[in-house]
Amino acid sequence: MIQAKLMVWITALIFFGYGALFTLSPNALFERVTDSALFSYSASIDVRATYGGMSVAVGIILILLVIKDETLKVSVVASTLLAGFMAFARTMGIAIESQPNDTMLLYLLAEAFFTFWGLFILWKLPKRRFYFK
Repeated sequence: MIQAKLMVWITALIFFGYGALFTLSPNALFERVTDSALFSYSASIDVRATYGGMSVAVGIILILLVIKDETLKVSVVASTLLAGFMAFARTMGIAIESQPNDTMLLYLLAEAFFTFWGLFILWKLPKRRFYFK
C-alpha cells in the first residue's frame, strides 16, 4: 500500500509541478522541451491552458484520489493509464517523426517506468480490499 501511495504521489506532484511551470512560463518551457518556439499568442495561450491548466488539474485529481484508502486503487489505475497512454502516444510520435530530442527520450523512459511500476502495484494490491464502488 505504501508503494501504491508513493507512486501516485510522485505522479501527482510531477503533473502539478509541470503544469504550474507551464502556466507561469509556457514559452520558455515549450522551447526547452521541444527545441522549438511558440509563434503566436494563441499558441502560447493554448499551451498555457493544456500543458499548464490541465496538468495542474490532473495532479489535483490524483491527490484527491490517493488521500483516501477507498480510492487508492482508482488512483493507481489512473496514474498507470496516464503514463501508459503517454508512452504509447510518444512512441507513436517517435516512430512517425523519427527524430526525438533527448527530452522526448527521457520522458518516454519515465512514462514506461511508471507504467510498469503501476502494473506491478496493481498486480500486488490485495484483491479483496480494493473494489470499485
